[in-house]
Amino acid sequence: MLIERRTVQGLTLLTVLLLAGCTSFGPTGTESDELADNEAAQLNLQLGIGYLQSQRFDIAADKLKKALLYDSSLAEAENALGVLYEATKSNHLARQHYQNALQLQPDYLLAKMNYARFLCADGQTAQGEALFLEAAVSPLQDNPEIAYTGAGVCARLANQIAKAEQYFLQALQANAFASAAAYELAVIKKDQKRYQEARTFLDNYHKRAGFSRTSLQLAIEIEQALGNTAMREQYANMLLEQTAAAQLP
Repeated sequence: MLIERRTVQGLTLLTVLLLAGCTSFGPTGTESDELADNEAAQLNLQLGIGYLQSQRFDIAADKLKKALLYDSSLAEAENALGVLYEATKSNHLARQHYQNALQLQPDYLLAKMNYARFLCADGQTAQGEALFLEAAVSPLQDNPEIAYTGAGVCARLANQIAKAEQYFLQALQANAFASAAAYELAVIKKDQKRYQEARTFLDNYHKRAGFSRTSLQLAIEIEQALGNTAMREQYANMLLEQTAAAQLP
């Protein structure tokens, strides 16, 4: 999930809870009450994201909606609700909240990339790709490799493999440590039967991200195609060990 953490500065949890308990929802007309509303909104946002990350979706939704009652301009809460409803397969609500977040804050990159990913997964790959590319070139973007990798996945889902390869290479140009892009390129090269290149990209991925069952299965296929029996057996043994470990209670 692409969500961000926010902190309430200079306040103990107890203090904020007391403010939440004695402050009415919405603006109250005085500077001190408005400050209390903002603090309560931030607390509920924090709690909502925490419950969301723990997959306690009902409580998370309640806290995030309460945050918006205190501060209806809180784009972070709208984005988090988008993530929540996407996770619970309520796609029409997820779409609505992602759009709300971007209406409130058009340059909110996290919401833009979440919405782009959502659109691609929902089959609207052209729209998702366009949003990822907007995010990639934004002056606010600190990690363009993430956006380029997302655009590549959208293109791959649309079976536009040459374009996907271009985006994944752009991700690696932006950040040589972009492991997700390296993995995607390994898959593409394997499918193109360019096995030596596939091995190089997969080795890059393993150096950055370590070994997973999925990456080990890909490594086995590549080494099998290259006729490297020793490496194939080594990866197969590693896969067996990881599979057995995953089955332990």
